Parts: sequence; C-alpha cells; structure tokens
Amino acid sequence: MSATASATSAATDPWWVAPAVIAAVIAGVIAVITLMVNGRRARADRQRQLFGAAFADITSYCEFPFIVRRRRHDAPEEERVRISTALSDVQRKLNHNRAVLRVEAPRVARAYGALVDVTRRVAGAAIREGWNLAPITADTGVHVTDVDLSAIAPYEDVYLEAVADHLALTPWWVRADGRWVAAKLTGPWHRRRRPTAGTPAPERPQPADPPETV
Repeated sequence: MSATASATSAATDPWWVAPAVIAAVIAGVIAVITLMVNGRRARADRQRQLFGAAFADITSYCEFPFIVRRRRHDAPEEERVRISTALSDVQRKLNHNRAVLRVEAPRVARAYGALVDVTRRVAGAAIREGWNLAPITADTGVHVTDVDLSAIAPYEDVYLEAVADHLALTPWWVRADGRWVAAKLTGPWHRRRRPTAGTPAPERPQPADPPETV
C-alpha cells in the first residue's frame, strides 16, 4: 500500500521538483567549495605576511654589524643605549617568530630556527667585533667592507624554499622530489650544497667555549 502511495505521489509531483532539488544540491556544494577556497586564500595571505615579517627581522639583525660600526663617536653612552635597545627589540621579535611558526608551519619553523641560529652566530660575532672597534670619526668610515655575512645566505635560501613549499597548492614532498629530479638532470656541477629545511647543515668547527649570543 505504501509503495503504491509513493508511486502515486511521485507521479503527481510537479515536473520541476527533481531539477530544483538537484540545483539546490549543486548550489550547496558550490557554496561549500567557495568557502573552503576563500578560507585557504585568506590563510595563505595571512601566513605570507607572517613569513615575510619573520624574514624582515632576520635582515634587520644583519644590519647591526654595520650600525655598530657607524655609531657616533661624540655620544658613546647614548649610542650604546640606542643600539642595545633596538637590538633587544629585534631579538624579541626573532624569538616570537620562532614560537609562532612552530604552531603555524612546523617545517617552515625548522628552517627558520636554523636561520636564526646561524644569523646570531655569524652576525652576532660581527656585532661584538664592531663594539670592540673605535667609532668612526670621518665619512670615509661609513663604508664597511670587511663584514662577511655570506655564511647566512644558504640558510636564507632554505627558509624561502620552505615557505614556497608551504604556500604552494601541491604538497611539499612533490616539489622536493621535483627539485631532486631537476638536480639529477642538471648535473652535479650546477648544484650548490646547502642545508635542507628539516635538517640544519653541518656547521664549521666552533671554539670549545663559543661566544655568548648578542
């Protein structure tokens, strides 16, 4: 009896009911997909700004070897307070970035942590050396040419590569495999050894008692 009633009901339903239901389902699916796409785009934009700000703090720290060398000679106490305060602010930002990135993107955080460590070691040593030198007294001293921060560059490349992998639509391991294949095809003479995002590169031998972080 119920089957007969259902068949009778289906037969008496207007012809436009089924297309309307299908259209409603399609509209719902499109709405959900749109929300997901917009959510991912907003998240990617927010993380892009976060990653960029974190890298900017690295570059700010790398400026301090030059800032210390170019400090004023006629106000040593004021310059010491000014530079030390600014440096402490950058140090705070670096620590903040490491904590935030650990939550947002662990793989990017590992690359950033290695970058922070090498930046503090290399640029920090240059900062300490700058404090030990006399302040400049002439315009010719502004040109600082004996500060070498090139050891930081490979770690910067790894961090930016990890950021690009994280923001890409394809999984990071697919992009990593693609780079590996490209490196194999290109040949070893075109490759540059550098650290990976997951594992810091081997470091140069350090003294038994390394200097404290600036």
